[in-house]
Amino acid sequence: MNMPGVFKRAGVLAICLCAGTALADERLEARRHFRNGMSLIAQGQFDQGIAELQEAYTIKPHPNVLYNIARAYLDAGRSVEALDWYRKYLAANPPDSDSVRATIAKLEATVKASEAANPNAPTAPAPAPQAASPADAQALAALVDRLEKAIARAEAIPSGGTPGPVVPGIPLVPGASVPAATGEAGAADVGAVPYEERVVTASRRAQSSLEAPNATTVITAEDIRLSGATSLVELLRRVPGADVMELGVGSANLSLRGFNQRIANKVLVLVDGRSEYQDFLGLTLWSSLPIELEEIDRIEVIRGPGSALYGANAMLGVVNIITRAPGYGQRQIHALVGGGNTVSGSFVSYGAASALRYRLSVGYGQMDKWSQDFAGNRPDMALRGPSAERGYQGARGNLATEYTFKPGFDLGLSAGVHRFSTEAYPLGTLRNFYMDGLTAYGKGDASLGPVKFKAFWNHVNVDTGPQYEPIGQRSLATHVTSNVFNGEALFSKGFELGGEHLLNVGAEGRLKRVSWDYMGGTKEEFHAAAFVQDEWRPVQPLRLLASYRADRHPLLNKGSPGLAHSPRVSAILLPVEGHAFRASAASAFREPTFLESYTSLLVPAPGVPGASALTEGNRELKPERMVAFEFGYRGEAPRLGIDWDVALYQNTVKNLIALSEVQRLPAGDSFDEASNTYVVGRSFFQNESETYTSRGVELGLSLAPVDGLGIKISSALQKVTTDGEDATTCGPCSQAPQVKLFGGLTYRTRSDLEFGVDATYTSGTTWIEREPASADPTRIEFIANPLAAYTVLNARVGYEVIQDKLTVAVVGSNLAAGHTQHPFGNRIERRVYASMTVIP
Repeated sequence: MNMPGVFKRAGVLAICLCAGTALADERLEARRHFRNGMSLIAQGQFDQGIAELQEAYTIKPHPNVLYNIARAYLDAGRSVEALDWYRKYLAANPPDSDSVRATIAKLEATVKASEAANPNAPTAPAPAPQAASPADAQALAALVDRLEKAIARAEAIPSGGTPGPVVPGIPLVPGASVPAATGEAGAADVGAVPYEERVVTASRRAQSSLEAPNATTVITAEDIRLSGATSLVELLRRVPGADVMELGVGSANLSLRGFNQRIANKVLVLVDGRSEYQDFLGLTLWSSLPIELEEIDRIEVIRGPGSALYGANAMLGVVNIITRAPGYGQRQIHALVGGGNTVSGSFVSYGAASALRYRLSVGYGQMDKWSQDFAGNRPDMALRGPSAERGYQGARGNLATEYTFKPGFDLGLSAGVHRFSTEAYPLGTLRNFYMDGLTAYGKGDASLGPVKFKAFWNHVNVDTGPQYEPIGQRSLATHVTSNVFNGEALFSKGFELGGEHLLNVGAEGRLKRVSWDYMGGTKEEFHAAAFVQDEWRPVQPLRLLASYRADRHPLLNKGSPGLAHSPRVSAILLPVEGHAFRASAASAFREPTFLESYTSLLVPAPGVPGASALTEGNRELKPERMVAFEFGYRGEAPRLGIDWDVALYQNTVKNLIALSEVQRLPAGDSFDEASNTYVVGRSFFQNESETYTSRGVELGLSLAPVDGLGIKISSALQKVTTDGEDATTCGPCSQAPQVKLFGGLTYRTRSDLEFGVDATYTSGTTWIEREPASADPTRIEFIANPLAAYTVLNARVGYEVIQDKLTVAVVGSNLAAGHTQHPFGNRIERRVYASMTVIP
């Protein structure tokens, strides 16, 4: 598909949709109105400024805006209106309630004294109202209705809190009501300054994205809803530098800044700070996550090394999926049907009783494959998996609770289970495997002032094996049981020493226990880690950050316990408000998986009955290592509704773990009595000797220039090179797409219509894969598989049938030409879905 033509048509669509009044990106648009209002108030134009603040609040309620409105009325000398808005702010239960009550008491006394002193004071005659057109009256009524609903939503928020805002232009009392978070990835932190983008993953604390030491992308709940996405991983295509590779509807791989592969293993995925990395295999089972898209508050993507804070496997970055805090949200029913026998439905409920809050969700989904791996009438192949057509089927449930003893002292407990069947594409000569079983987890968080504790349990219990196997061939079907127990403690303390410091010190322990036939039984490992981080602000515009973490692994020292060290240093300069320059240097690592360390598996040689190739693990593997340098600039123009981020990076990677070439065995060792097969050769996991260098530049841009239009653009250029390998056989070099582009727009009208379209372009690649030689199937060769550039085009049209109650939508997925994203993957075709969302 012609990529420039796609964006040209998207631009024409944007121009056509720009007429009329609407709501765009909520945060950007609300922030634009808020900043304009504050500027007008500072100039003494109180009525116009207050109107802007009210419009910001109707778009995205933030309790501190109520305070700003009250203070503006007070500065304008209008005590009665100020009193009314102070009361609305107090109804949001801010932490500064006592001081606000005192202000209200003074205002009430002032108003009463004024009325008593002038009981018969003549009032100025009200100006004759101008005749309003029916359209103006309707618009005014709609605005009043939206404002009342926004205030009602804010008043429904239970008390919690962080220290409040300091907004330029009007001095504010410290205090604001926000959902209390248990752990660094709990409730959304709205922050002191209204509509400032906040992240928690980059430094394990809530902070402005301008202060983050890494390149950061945030995908909001509104982004998710308007995209019409049916899977989590599809949302990540909009992230600059993200490489999303889908082999099937339930099998996807994600990498950041190169080095993607089947069983992608270099990005750490978290759900509310709990790892979803499957240690036995070294991948994230995206289709097995026990959460619904409707539960997600935001997704934070940290591009660049994260091992200094998160340890092993955060080598190329971190994806933290942050769900809505218990008790904060609307009850919701969502249903979707469409092509490929797609059916899904979910129910999410929120509630609170005094200091106890909860979120409960249940859901079901199913979806057929895009294409079949083998023809159904082949007499030589036998189906081993649950279904030849189904790519995913599952039912899930999730419960999260929080209890607040007092501000800063919280306890959170959550658990979930997912019964599913899906597929995965392993390494080497193996093709798609079915996975049929369940995943489950339990998690606890406790906040005790400056000390936070977190513990979780992850469980996997699945039957798995090749979905199709030649009839008469020894089967590779197996069963895997994995249990991971993790405990962590984090201490945070601020102090003054040559400037402001924020010190974080933590320790972590993890027990992994895996039972798997491919490893010859049950294996167990215990890992431990300690980390420290100091954020120092020696002068106002400069922030310096230093992090260090040491991880103990039981095999890192040539099969004995050893340490992996992960330092990071960063400098962030904020010379003027809304602009930040950053520079960082860090190292990161990925530890060997159970598969890479312990495997002992005879893989049948394709087309040769009675012959197998032996694949073995290696307990003396070194961890994969990366040294990274990054320079970035992040800026915003709130009055124009624009955010942008630019990043330049260089990553040097060594000790990559890969399978060796097949080595012939001596004649006396070439027969295996246990399997009664001839062993044609042996391959094993090893550290590659080559060093790879990835260089690139990334750009992300978000715009809400006018009411109604939201635009997101991202691009990434990258090149992976090596000095020790021929470029024609360098897998990491040719498999990384050099150009990735994303463009998306949304338009939301006040006539209850929503439009959205996005397109992603990925340049061509060449995949170097292990395949049997055509002349001799017992010999394995590395074959180059060219893959053409492709475009993914998605669109959504929604309509709010009943305001705030019922929304219907039509979603088009993969509307561009059919394509494959990996030589062994499904051919991806377009599908159309219809969805309905009910808010009881």
